Amino acid sequence: MTEDDVPLPLDIQEFERSFSNNLKELMPQILERAARIGHVDLGDIDFDLWQAYTDTSYSFILGFFAATVFFASRAVEMAINKDARMQDERMKSERKWLSLNRRVLKEARIMGLPADLLLDSDEVKLENDPLFIVRRNKVVHGDTEGYKDATGFYKVTDFTKSYRLPVAPSEEDAYDQLVKSRRFMIGWTRLGSPHVPKNARTAKWEEVT
Repeated sequence: MTEDDVPLPLDIQEFERSFSNNLKELMPQILERAARIGHVDLGDIDFDLWQAYTDTSYSFILGFFAATVFFASRAVEMAINKDARMQDERMKSERKWLSLNRRVLKEARIMGLPADLLLDSDEVKLENDPLFIVRRNKVVHGDTEGYKDATGFYKVTDFTKSYRLPVAPSEEDAYDQLVKSRRFMIGWTRLGSPHVPKNARTAKWEEVT
């Protein structure tokens, strides 16, 4: 590590003042997003799945929309890899892990997982990558730009279209990804044993309206 790599000392008082001011300014938007998504209790589900779902919700509420897309996609991918019906397919893969893509969604649907809950009405044939996969790929592969600051606000544009420069997901992109992931997780946990992990159980709706 060179001298240039050494982080500068942090002025704690200045950081506290700046953070407090930013939080007060953003709090109305934070509360609006919290009310928008409400809360769903997935029950006694495996901790890593619970953590991914929780990270999805908090990322959205705080305005980190790329993180919302990432964690929403991660929760679904982890659930598919844990499902008892997908184990033969998982073990045939090179890394013994099924990355979330259109082929895996088709296989999951054949095996009885609620993959259709991730799709829009015009995507059910899975002839092309659905938006859930398009957004997932863009974020996972770093195809984002336009961060204004650490609070996660972005230049507004259509994240799913091709552009000369990459762009970042909007609040609506993140919201749609979260909702689809949530629908899948609820449908999946309702399947019960032996398809879902031992600790999972039926989801309970506790949505805020």
